Amino acid sequence: MVTKYQQFLGTRPGLLVELTDDSSSPFRVRAEDGFEFFVSAEDFRNYYREEGEPTPAKWKHMITEPETGMIDADKMGEVMTIINHFLEWFQDFDRARAFVREALRVIGEQPRESKGALQAWLEQSGWNPGKIMEKDLAPLLDISDEVKALLLNESCAVIQLAYPSNAPGNGTLSLEQAAFQPSEAGQGGAVPPLNASTPQRRRGGMKNVDMAVEGDTLTLVIDLSKDFGPSKSGKTIIVASTEGNKSVPGREEKVGLNIYRQEGKKTGKGRKSSFNNVEMDLHGDELKITVDLSKEKGPSKSGKTVIIGSTEGNQLVFGREEKIGLNVYKKLE
Repeated sequence: MVTKYQQFLGTRPGLLVELTDDSSSPFRVRAEDGFEFFVSAEDFRNYYREEGEPTPAKWKHMITEPETGMIDADKMGEVMTIINHFLEWFQDFDRARAFVREALRVIGEQPRESKGALQAWLEQSGWNPGKIMEKDLAPLLDISDEVKALLLNESCAVIQLAYPSNAPGNGTLSLEQAAFQPSEAGQGGAVPPLNASTPQRRRGGMKNVDMAVEGDTLTLVIDLSKDFGPSKSGKTIIVASTEGNKSVPGREEKVGLNIYRQEGKKTGKGRKSSFNNVEMDLHGDELKITVDLSKEKGPSKSGKTVIIGSTEGNQLVFGREEKIGLNVYKKLE
């Protein structure tokens, strides 16, 4: 019996194919109508599942059709557009996601009367109304019921984490729950406004990178035991990545980080724990990186940015065989 595979993520998910040649990347596959085409090994592993099997757990937060486990990329695009609209103010994906969810609950079934209700909620709940104006709330009042349902769904765009060791009970704590814990005053589960002494965090939109900033200290925490499969070139295994340059929460600096390992290739172990304003601290598989954001190391080669910290190319991680490339910078005014 021929094994069929189903594309579960895409603009038109659900396509069934037969794998006809997986001897090298790209794989050759054949659709039910006989049409043959090629899919890279990485994309096949990431976006196809054996027929009848559930969608991999790592994609659970993007499922748009719960009954089938399918992920419609267009629908998820709308979801992310709404969340990213508020990311500008909160500079943290998890807080922006939490805000959208709570705001939609306030809107409820009476969208025409919701602007006033939202403004009143902003003033009473602890969110800073000075950052968010009435016009900025418009996208929440003009979304389809389908997208609204996804944004209200407990799993959509919420990645699950393990409970911290000091948390009561067992199970998981979502990023949204971590970002939206009730205040001591009990104001409807609202997050109090951020202040200078409150660490600001960012996890969403990155692979295996926990970013936090407190004062002028940027901290990045990475689990070096993780494996996110081969890179696009197929020559390395991805361990962690910011997936491009990401903004430091609440700051103007940006961070670009990639950590990878080369399978089957003998390398030494990193001997340096300090680079250009970049400090590494290793405990088991946990790598902690700190950067002093108050320091400037001069302009980049392009002259368009100021370097804050850098590994100055790809370097061996201190005490490990993985390699790291890290740049922290800000644009010149």
